[in-house]
Amino acid sequence: MVRICCLLCFVSLVTPIVANAQRFNPLGGVDRFIRESQEHAEEMRQRMEQMRGSLRPPSGVPGFPSGASRPGVPGGSFPGLSGDPSLSAQDQGPAFPLGSIKYPNGTNVLVRNEAGESVTARQHVTIGNTELVIMPSGEIRELSSEGTRPTSESFTPWSMDEVERDLLKNPKLKGFKTKRSRRFLYVYNTSELFIDSTRTILESMYPAVRKYFRRSGIDTHEPEFPLVIIAFATDDQFQEYRRMPQGVVAYYDSLANSVMLYEESDLSLHAPEIAVKNAISTIAHEGAHQILHNIGVQQRLSRWPMWLSEGLAEFYAPTSLQRGVRWSGMGSTNQLRMMEIDRDWNGGKALGAGRVLKRVVAADQLDSLDYAYSWSLIHLLSKRHQKELFACVRQCSELRPFDGLDSEPGKLPSSSEVFEKHFGDEYHEIEKELRRHLTSLDYVDPVKSQTHYLVVAGGQVILTTSPERVEEIQRSIGVGRAQVRRYSNRAQAEAAMNKISR
Repeated sequence: MVRICCLLCFVSLVTPIVANAQRFNPLGGVDRFIRESQEHAEEMRQRMEQMRGSLRPPSGVPGFPSGASRPGVPGGSFPGLSGDPSLSAQDQGPAFPLGSIKYPNGTNVLVRNEAGESVTARQHVTIGNTELVIMPSGEIRELSSEGTRPTSESFTPWSMDEVERDLLKNPKLKGFKTKRSRRFLYVYNTSELFIDSTRTILESMYPAVRKYFRRSGIDTHEPEFPLVIIAFATDDQFQEYRRMPQGVVAYYDSLANSVMLYEESDLSLHAPEIAVKNAISTIAHEGAHQILHNIGVQQRLSRWPMWLSEGLAEFYAPTSLQRGVRWSGMGSTNQLRMMEIDRDWNGGKALGAGRVLKRVVAADQLDSLDYAYSWSLIHLLSKRHQKELFACVRQCSELRPFDGLDSEPGKLPSSSEVFEKHFGDEYHEIEKELRRHLTSLDYVDPVKSQTHYLVVAGGQVILTTSPERVEEIQRSIGVGRAQVRRYSNRAQAEAAMNKISR
């Protein structure tokens, strides 16, 4: 038996932020938050790896990922095998025996819904004696073959009204409000600012993504089902709805066809601007996954190369806080990912030998830096090799649910073979081109460019990015006894700090 965990997850981890302080490290909380999250995520990954061998399909499909999210990254592009023993069977996803895979040709079946009523569903894929069917709500449900019966009745997707009513029956969403647009249904108990920002990003991103892939030659279409976004105010509520591994802040569930996320973050106490940038980038990333799975680009439950699936989502993820929260537009520099690459280079690593790129395109799991390089690769290919990139996407768009799961090893091309077919195998030359491309981009370090505060009190000067920390210092020495100065970036704050300290 294996369990499907059809989630594309985002684990929020930001590169540790270092700020000068004469008295203490005002961002020590960020370092601690990151360190603890990394430890939790690494522990989870090790447990997943231990389970992976016993759960791997006997066909030995190359690249069948575990479904776990590595530190700092959105998770796998294929329904993985869940192995986190801290999760319940329900949270890990439906279980089914491995078997031969059959693909129906528009077959509709009669099934029973949760209320015991007979409804018409559409077959999605059959694995052995297990049927995965699409319900009128857009949810993919697992049933035994005995629980379905072919029918000539037409399949009718639910309206926005019907989807909303069904969701709000869930006691875990009691008291939640809703907002709608033509395609999206937002179910939330967050602040109005947060959900409106989410809406702004997704509504502006959708038409651009659709237009981009129309140029690829893929026959895109409008979503058949409402695109559901469920936004929770807190991590506790997010976890209560469905238990997720420590550190996951958002995910696209390809079974439910919904994006789940939450608003509050521990990081917001220490570096609020970085927290907001990270949050809105996450929204765009998960929204990109949802859109691609609903406009005909990527079939639900299909396996794509990680570098392509996650690189595309990161390609659409750049957002901005200038003139309000907004999507930055197709092809903008992903400043958060560029920051990771910049720090990798400053650490002594450099592109050009081909080793980094070769590892990334072959990987079944990506760490945070791998995601950064996947973004950079897609950015390069979209700008300078778009014809070849579109051909690669067209090839992968033909992959069906669980394609290759019951195949002999080597029947389907590996992630590396997909890449080499369209872009060649001279990794060292592609890396050199990638480095030249990245150095030509407009990059502003998001950590250095966030708002900084100088707190001058009792002959001491303290530098911090945290308004919470400023208030803490003021409370400790008495309001009015500390002078607080605000600067738009770290360079200005450090220059002022040096001038005061002379």
